[in-house]
Amino acid sequence: MNNLINYIPFILLALFIMACEDVVEIELGQQEEQLVIDGWINNLPTEQTITLSMTANYFEAAATPKISDATVTLTKNGSTEIPFEYSTDGKYTAMGPIGEVGDVFDLEINWNGNQYCAQSEMNRVPAVDSIDVELRVDDIFLDDGLYTQFFARDPEGTGDAYWIKTFKNGVFRNNPRELNIAVDAAFDAGTGVDGIIFIPPIRELMNPVDQDFLPIPWLPGELVKVEIHSISLAAFQFLEIARDQMINGDNGIFALPVTNTRGNVTSCTSDALVIGFFNVAAVSSREKLIE
Repeated sequence: MNNLINYIPFILLALFIMACEDVVEIELGQQEEQLVIDGWINNLPTEQTITLSMTANYFEAAATPKISDATVTLTKNGSTEIPFEYSTDGKYTAMGPIGEVGDVFDLEINWNGNQYCAQSEMNRVPAVDSIDVELRVDDIFLDDGLYTQFFARDPEGTGDAYWIKTFKNGVFRNNPRELNIAVDAAFDAGTGVDGIIFIPPIRELMNPVDQDFLPIPWLPGELVKVEIHSISLAAFQFLEIARDQMINGDNGIFALPVTNTRGNVTSCTSDALVIGFFNVAAVSSREKLIE
């Protein structure tokens, strides 16, 4: 009985807090629509795609409006024009390869009486030397099974940024928590490293994950593929912020206010609003069948 009496103040406090809860509904104002440019292309001999759409209100449960009447032109090294033709669902396409390392590309989009511009240089990319498959047993953090890692060496000279993409049985793993980006083979530009093999956390992020985003083993017969895409430092920062925004809801009461991620596309003839990013990547890749 004495123990129950000791807990009475805490019970009363909990009941008081529950009684004081009020539901607050916040009215969000309608924001002006902005053009969104999704311009991540590369030097592979495949169809290259630039997607144009419009922003939508945060709580709208509908697909964003797509743009089908724009003119999209890519100019290489100030002289060679590469037109992108409209395909479907806001996508403008051209067949690659479109260039090589060192080429500078200017993107020009004309739509609704405005002109939008961006520029990207195709940076160098290291070769993927190998993919290692290792049987791990009795690992305190992992289930027993086969796990992979890739090996590649960052070239000498600081400032090289990369987006490492992994494919499982031909399907790109594109969950925001699986976004794997690096600078000079490490997590960011402040590490002071250069010319090294990609550090273990980055090269091991190619393993699949479960619904809790914990690594799970590969199965025999599955096909793993890794691609390293060269990106600019500005693109690295854009992807880093975008990732934090996309997984922001997992932070609960500590979540940051949601905002549009600033890109490198501008309106070059007016003050029209635009967001998005344009990057031309060189790509190296390797794949392996799990045995």
